[in-house]
Amino acid sequence: MSAELNAGEEEIIPESNRRGFLQWTLGGLLFGGFVVAGNVVLRYLMPPPPRLEKAHKVSIPVSQIPKGSSLMLKHRGAPVLAIHTEEGISAFSAVCTHLGCLVKWLPAENIFYCPCHAGKFDVTGKVLAGPPPEPLHPAKFEIVGDNIIFL
Repeated sequence: MSAELNAGEEEIIPESNRRGFLQWTLGGLLFGGFVVAGNVVLRYLMPPPPRLEKAHKVSIPVSQIPKGSSLMLKHRGAPVLAIHTEEGISAFSAVCTHLGCLVKWLPAENIFYCPCHAGKFDVTGKVLAGPPPEPLHPAKFEIVGDNIIFL
């Protein structure tokens, strides 16, 4: 710069480097905050990704569930309770429809029972007592020869 100023001219001083640095830094932090907040909001609003459980069939021999007994197994990542009564074999999701506790089969009473909140279901999965809002969900299966195949 020239040390001499013409009459009526003022010296132009560039904006302070410190102020510019702070403005850029704060702007970057605000932008980053908006990106993070937007990501959190989008993740909250979007449905969860589908479960990556393999959709394979599970096969068990009928003899593994003698009359009057039950068998808990895992199918497609969820617990399933298969029972063998005088009426035949049936299977239901073992997850209680109230709060997701696991039900168990009580052969002496011929009911499914949720010990957490005293939910009771009959042999067809219908609610008999307690707070469950809907019946147990049936598990799809077929009997082929001497095997029970869960679909």
